[in-house]
Amino acid sequence: MASMIVRPPKATVLNLKNPDEGMFAVNHILEPEYHQEEYVSVCDDTAKLPGAFQIGDVARLVEEPHRGLQPKYADDETEPASLEWEGMLLNDGQQMDGAKGERNVCALKSASVRFGYIDFDSARSVTRGFYNANTKRAGIQRHDVLINSTGDGTIGRVAVFDCDFPALVDGHITIVRFKDPVLAWYGAAYLLSDDGQRQLYRYINGSSGQVEIYPQDIERVWIRPASTTRMKQIGDALRVACGKHNEFARDLKAALSHIA
Repeated sequence: MASMIVRPPKATVLNLKNPDEGMFAVNHILEPEYHQEEYVSVCDDTAKLPGAFQIGDVARLVEEPHRGLQPKYADDETEPASLEWEGMLLNDGQQMDGAKGERNVCALKSASVRFGYIDFDSARSVTRGFYNANTKRAGIQRHDVLINSTGDGTIGRVAVFDCDFPALVDGHITIVRFKDPVLAWYGAAYLLSDDGQRQLYRYINGSSGQVEIYPQDIERVWIRPASTTRMKQIGDALRVACGKHNEFARDLKAALSHIA
């Protein structure tokens, strides 16, 4: 049974970050999730904690959270070399080199960002030229937090990019780049928690499968405060777990490579 909640009109109003880019300075939110108590209470309760901060706190960010862009993919099944990208796992578990800067670059789509880890087997490729031309908008770096921002079944999934090879993301993924890697990993862990997921789900817009979480709404999410030591412990635990997944992927390919 659907829950019912009565809230005053002012509770439907959200200030827009860049009103000059649109028609209005405020947005009236009528999405059911935005008003349901299980989502509202976690936002309000976290905001009241001493030391809590929002993802959009510019003092903690290298740049504002933003989405990638729609890649012009280079891969073509009729041309095996086009399917390869720098950092790609080979069948023996080794990583493909960059061919002195000539090899294609990894392009992550929303299906690649899983719940806490990245599935590189679903990645595609773009040319080095496309990557160089669009790296400012869509390029990602080690410790970037990636948040799936569109689509039923994928929206709200979070992972951290923990690789040295070049890569970019498509327009369905929001990039959050913290100044402090410890905060990046801790923030990702929090967003993967029940409270973090409830906050993200509060800001879902749309229906009929066309759901979105906009970067300016991701910025509204509150992060539970913790000591630096505690944040590092939690972030390190997530990073180790992600490392085990990557190790599994390498070991699996290496094991299968022995089959004649």
